[in-house]
Amino acid sequence: MSALDRISFNVNAELYENCFGELAIRFPGDFIFHLGLEPNHGQFQRDVVNKMEKGMQPKEWSAMPAHELLFGTNWQCIATLGYQDGDPAKPAVAFTVDTDHLGAQALIYLETALHSRH
Repeated sequence: MSALDRISFNVNAELYENCFGELAIRFPGDFIFHLGLEPNHGQFQRDVVNKMEKGMQPKEWSAMPAHELLFGTNWQCIATLGYQDGDPAKPAVAFTVDTDHLGAQALIYLETALHSRH
C-alpha cells in the first residue's frame, strides 16, 4: 500500500482552480479562501497545515463566499490534502485531475507536492 492509500481525509483541505487560473482553498465547514494573485511558491502543504493546526494563514488570502466556489461553474477541485495515518506531521496531497492540465499558478503552488510524487 502506498502512502497515499493511507491518507486520512477526516480533516482535509481541497484546492480549487478556475478557468482563469485563480486558486482557492476549501476547509471543513465550507471555510473558503481565495489565494490572491501569487500564492506561495510550492507551499500548499505548509499553508494548509499552518491554517488547520495553528490558525495562521498567508496575508494574501481573503475570505470567499462559499456559494461562489460551490455553485460557480468555473471552479474545479484539483487536489486534496490529508494526513498520512492521521498524523499532522505527515501531510500528503492527492491530485483529483491530471497534473498535465494544471494552470501556471497551480503548478507553482503545488511544486513541492508534484516533486514528492517522483
